[in-house]
Amino acid sequence: MSSSGSGGASTAEASSSASGGETSVTTGGADACVKGQTRGNQVAVIGESFIAATHGITQQIEKQAKANGSLAEGERYIDNSVSGTTLANDQIPSQYRKAAENGMIKYVLMDGGGNDCLLRGDGDGALAAAESLFETMAEDNVEKVLYFFYPDPIGNQFASLKSCLDTLRPKMKELCDGLTAPKCYWLDLRPVWNGHNDYTQDGIHPTAAGSIATGDAVWESMVENCVAQ
Repeated sequence: MSSSGSGGASTAEASSSASGGETSVTTGGADACVKGQTRGNQVAVIGESFIAATHGITQQIEKQAKANGSLAEGERYIDNSVSGTTLANDQIPSQYRKAAENGMIKYVLMDGGGNDCLLRGDGDGALAAAESLFETMAEDNVEKVLYFFYPDPIGNQFASLKSCLDTLRPKMKELCDGLTAPKCYWLDLRPVWNGHNDYTQDGIHPTAAGSIATGDAVWESMVENCVAQ
């Protein structure tokens, strides 16, 4: 914001030898999740200052991905998040398009809608823009999106923001849950943040501890749903 999911099937893990090393395979029903097949430039991170203020969330996800063999050392995701941006004025959608110019994006990690509510009070505009953005991603053959939605803002000064987010959240979740191309996984950050006022200093943006907790929650959902593994 401005200041400057769907559950996976139960899985069983196996590993198989491949030339050049071990390839970890996670099977869930008819699907197989092969670890270590994703390049950093196939993953786009888009959104606003909840991500961009420190980029600590992206850094924590990358740290986990490298530790788990899902991102090669020296590689980074394409993080185009920019503080103060909204969905409805095409700023966040343009972040995706910029990432997609350099090659095929297979996975998108995103937030969005916070500034539409904070600056415009326009949750419906954010929803319509997200619908259009997902259509563009489908045309580009993006495989999966992980949409992580905000914790509750803290402080009476954010009462109108909270009200807008409370209205937008179930609508955006319904949109995400209903997508099949790309497949969208929804992550509500409220359970992660509840009881942790130390995760923010200003009521809406994450501290270092908040960024780490958020990044870990995003990574957990990525593993569960075979996103960028």
